[in-house]
Amino acid sequence: MFEYRAVTDVEAVAELAKSAFVVRRPDHPALAEWLARSIEHGRELFGVFDGAKLLSVYMLYDFRMRLRSSVVPMGGIGLLCSRLDARGKGAVRTMLREALGTMRDRGHVVSALDPFDQSFYRKYGWEMFERLQRVEIPPRLLRVPTDEEAEHEAVDLLAADEASRAFYNDFARRYRTLVQRGEREWEERTRILSWSANTAARGVVRVSRGGDVVGLMGYDLVGKAGDWHPTFHVTLFLHEDEPAKRAMLRYLERLSHQVKTIRFDLPVDEDLWPYLSDRPAKREVRDQFMIRIVSMEKFDGLGIDADDLSIAIEVADGQAPWNAGTWRWTIEDGVLHVERSDRADLRCGIGPLSSVLSGFTDFSAMIAAGWAESLPSYAGQDLPKVATFLADYF
Repeated sequence: MFEYRAVTDVEAVAELAKSAFVVRRPDHPALAEWLARSIEHGRELFGVFDGAKLLSVYMLYDFRMRLRSSVVPMGGIGLLCSRLDARGKGAVRTMLREALGTMRDRGHVVSALDPFDQSFYRKYGWEMFERLQRVEIPPRLLRVPTDEEAEHEAVDLLAADEASRAFYNDFARRYRTLVQRGEREWEERTRILSWSANTAARGVVRVSRGGDVVGLMGYDLVGKAGDWHPTFHVTLFLHEDEPAKRAMLRYLERLSHQVKTIRFDLPVDEDLWPYLSDRPAKREVRDQFMIRIVSMEKFDGLGIDADDLSIAIEVADGQAPWNAGTWRWTIEDGVLHVERSDRADLRCGIGPLSSVLSGFTDFSAMIAAGWAESLPSYAGQDLPKVATFLADYF
């Protein structure tokens, strides 16, 4: 009944997306523009058809993401939607199963997505791996000491220059779960979409010391019509050290006469409170991206900052049968080795295992919650949790 294949009719995708995402009529041209530019930038569309009728579709992004201590190919899933009259008939289930095969063929090791509903994607093997901390303050709350020894230069750029891009990619190779950015990713992060009526400017602030880039901020300057006190939305906040962080905060402090609110999107382990004179106007932690293992065997050689260990895991994966079975993970000198095994210490589904591998959680938490089962031979082997953060949205 269903056929999965690449989608070339962008107009059909636009029509499906308009109803699925309730895109208002004034924004229809912007949707068409965004789809055209996405395809131009190498994004791929795949869908499920019933004859000639497109029932469901998704957009596949090709990223390279830091995972543990390595940078691996990651398949990002976005724009996933279906016809209103196709809901509950299995089209999306078929599409996600086939999508895993597509990503495996593309060499993707893991897949990430920003879910509209966690329980929906959990059924297909995606699991939590990232939370975002959103902090809103008036600039007057910032109290940043002056550095007498280190001089920093902060420059506002409409687009990331070569030095900024190099700093970002080097930082992304070393910290959290950031993705590498090329020219197309930076263009997407600094271009103002025609449906973003409240966005006045997008850009980056480059912070240098002694001629070297040591900090980078991505931002959106947002304000409603007639509002002379806009919000400076910090979408990226990277600093090599604490002096660089202070220089970035001093830059923001000086915006007090122009900006009413500074909104930060930060990893949960980023602390601002030492530099605030009072509690933030708003602070919330929200669940963001989910992750899924695409191919177990491709983790062989992954760098992991962990003590040596050996653990065998019986994995259940109803969507990607090539992952099912028992696998032994051996870490030696910070390198993960993966091979098939005939004996298991733990039993769990692909989702919880994906979350553990990402560093978001660990086996002990999954066992306690009943998401993993310890077998008689399990001796408490575990992987350390690490800070996770994905700053690119799709």
